Amino acid sequence: MDNFMDGIREDFAKQAEQQNKEVYAWESKIDELYRLADKNLKLGEKYTDSIIENDKTLDKWKISNLNTILGEVYYDNDSIDLALNRFFKSQELTFDSPRNKANKAGCYVKKGNFEKAMTLLEQASDVNSDFKWYIGNLYEIQGKREKAILEYNYVYVQDTIVYANYNQRIQELRNNPEQLMTELHYKDRRKRTLILLKGAGSDANATEIGGFELEKK
Repeated sequence: MDNFMDGIREDFAKQAEQQNKEVYAWESKIDELYRLADKNLKLGEKYTDSIIENDKTLDKWKISNLNTILGEVYYDNDSIDLALNRFFKSQELTFDSPRNKANKAGCYVKKGNFEKAMTLLEQASDVNSDFKWYIGNLYEIQGKREKAILEYNYVYVQDTIVYANYNQRIQELRNNPEQLMTELHYKDRRKRTLILLKGAGSDANATEIGGFELEKK
């Protein structure tokens, strides 16, 4: 039995090492995309499209993710039409995720189409109530402070620790009612959490073969 479990652990450790290498290789591409785009948007675009065209190992999810990331970079640089184009490409490859809806909503806010933006944000928040943050943002943009507070509070009371920043915004609005947002405030879009496999340690029990760990970037 010990030899059998040792073999399984060894196989798992090898698989973990290979998968983690692939994870880090992918993350290095994203880091390079950000680095180049921050230097020059055209460089970031060329790098992204080169990966999409030439890396045949990429599946549709990774290609979609690359379009999303580049779209967000475009948005941050006020290239709204280019951003929207990438968000629609991402949607066509996979699906219109809550993140993608919120990204498109920000573009429509910039274009002054608040109705379209609200529709997208309501759809996103129906899937994940965290996205009520952006509905609150949009109410602020429209000068509807009390409605914004209601949206923030709806999420805050669900977990006052996890959603402390929602309450922080509520207090800011109450203390400075004229200081309203003028665009959607996206939180930590460049932060990522990597899921890495981890082989069993020397102190593992008899049936343990390994597990996973999270690494934040």
